[in-house]
Amino acid sequence: MNAVQRPRLSIVVLNRQRERFVAHAIESACAQTLEREQPGAVEVIVVDDGSRDGSRTVIRRVAPQLRCIELDEAGQAAAINAGFAAARGELLLFLESEDWLYPQAAAQVLAAWTPGVSKLQFRLDLVDADDRPLGRQLPRRLHEGAQALALLREFGAYGSPPCSGNVFHRDFLARVLPLDESPWQAGADTVPILLAPACGAVRSLPQALGAYRGAGPDDWLPSARHGALSEACRRVLQGKQALAAALDHLVIPRRRELALAPWEARTLVMGLRLGPADPALPRARTAGRALRAVLRWPDLRLGERLLMLGWMAGVLLLPRALAGRLARQHRRLSGRETPTC
Repeated sequence: MNAVQRPRLSIVVLNRQRERFVAHAIESACAQTLEREQPGAVEVIVVDDGSRDGSRTVIRRVAPQLRCIELDEAGQAAAINAGFAAARGELLLFLESEDWLYPQAAAQVLAAWTPGVSKLQFRLDLVDADDRPLGRQLPRRLHEGAQALALLREFGAYGSPPCSGNVFHRDFLARVLPLDESPWQAGADTVPILLAPACGAVRSLPQALGAYRGAGPDDWLPSARHGALSEACRRVLQGKQALAAALDHLVIPRRRELALAPWEARTLVMGLRLGPADPALPRARTAGRALRAVLRWPDLRLGERLLMLGWMAGVLLLPRALAGRLARQHRRLSGRETPTC
């Protein structure tokens, strides 16, 4: 593919209340080697969703030349919709403002892109709040092609990175956007991520092309006291319903009740044991769904299944204080170790 034919990439930085991190995200998007080699190949847009912490001052200082769309706490779905409407690129990447891209990301994505692809994905290196590597990458496994579609139809999920590790073709996005904004104040990126195998080919790059800012060891477990754990469980359950409806709309055959993926099962187990009582999480049924998720997910090794089952049993059965300590090991079950070569 020559320079004239090569698709243009739009990087849409999504920000809300990330004054400390947003400059790094924007600078990484603007520092892509592809843009230096082919001026105009990459455009960068910032969408700020009602930040009150000084983020907008930082954005104007770091990149006054960029287009910044300012919303008033409209939610992530509205931010994605606004970014898509403003972007001119054939390919789009939504970069969360606490994450960042490596300089060669855009060049490697465009070099690997082929016709018929709805989404190209790559791993992200986990880092802490001070940019220190945590020695792990997300996700543990990347699923693509027919396997991704088969998992989507049964589980409503497949091995995919978080928001910042996905590049979409705009023809695909035009089929699933704009998103309904009211139910998607957070977690809206899961809709295009998960629907991509139903609308084209999903392909993966083997290397990490960016960094994902994970929580610290004391913050990995969502705080039940502040409602974050209940909110995480709600997003899992509502996401299943929304995805089932979207698959039906696209006339994609699916399992009658979409099963849980292992990471969703871990979230519900924590909510069941450590969150407030919730009628949406009946104990026996939720525990059974979580158990079946571990047993049915196709590419877990025996040792991984046993480790996950042991973790779930401990969280559900140990005294609450010990269960909380065990739940904080959640990160050890997430992603994979960073390769040493």
